[in-house]
Amino acid sequence: MEDVQTINELDALVGRIFSIEDITLGSAKDKYLVRYRGRLYSEDSAAAYDHLAALLRPHAVTPLFRMEGDRQAILLVSGVVPPVQASNPWVNLGLFVLTLLSVLLTGGLSNLNGPLPPDLLPAAGMIVRQGWPFAVSMLGILGAHEFGHYLMGRYHGVHVSLPYFIPLPLVSPFGTMGAFINMKEPPKNRRVLLDIAIAGPLAGAAVAIPVLLIGLSLSALNRLPAADLPGLSLQLEGNSILYLLAKFLVFGAWLPAPVDYHGVAPLLYWGKYFLTGMPFP
Repeated sequence: MEDVQTINELDALVGRIFSIEDITLGSAKDKYLVRYRGRLYSEDSAAAYDHLAALLRPHAVTPLFRMEGDRQAILLVSGVVPPVQASNPWVNLGLFVLTLLSVLLTGGLSNLNGPLPPDLLPAAGMIVRQGWPFAVSMLGILGAHEFGHYLMGRYHGVHVSLPYFIPLPLVSPFGTMGAFINMKEPPKNRRVLLDIAIAGPLAGAAVAIPVLLIGLSLSALNRLPAADLPGLSLQLEGNSILYLLAKFLVFGAWLPAPVDYHGVAPLLYWGKYFLTGMPFP
């Protein structure tokens, strides 16, 4: 067994945190070197794993905790995660600046009410004035989401990169394709993976919901046209239970409100609308 001094030494290391009931040596077709079955001495499996992994690292062996029926098992596999190379934060900063410019441009152009000035500086100033609310909102939500992942990863001691923002000017209605972080090592258990995964959406929602309410409070309500008008382009926004409740909180009405329910119970009307998008309000 390469890189392992003796089976007895491994047994002794595992025996520090585990009551061993039986031992199985892995063969050429198995994916493990040794399998131990029994019970952990401690109920804190995460702490026990950290302790055993540190003991086995000098032997280039990684432990895996498993349940086999009603018994706990520890599998030792060859190899360890190599030392993590630090990423270059200038790449993250550069991509963020490019994404900021991209989102500013997209937000500014979409909010223009007339032609841009012919000179560069006045045109750029107009784009920034028109686009900064959109840019701050979009990047605030994206940044909170990705830093939620990042900070939770750091909390659990998992090596993760700073967020990489992706600029996409002119092609995308948002000015960006989003952002991501790079996990440089696998999480040690599903609990850590779940914490890192869920921290992003929760942090993003903590910013997105206030942004949504502010945006609604700055919006005006108008009736939809009863018929298609020449030169008028109409795009009906999507709906969700959260968005429906937010609009009711701000405007005191269920929107988009029909002119008449035509005798249909409101609950049935909205149930049908959510499932089919019909009837068109």
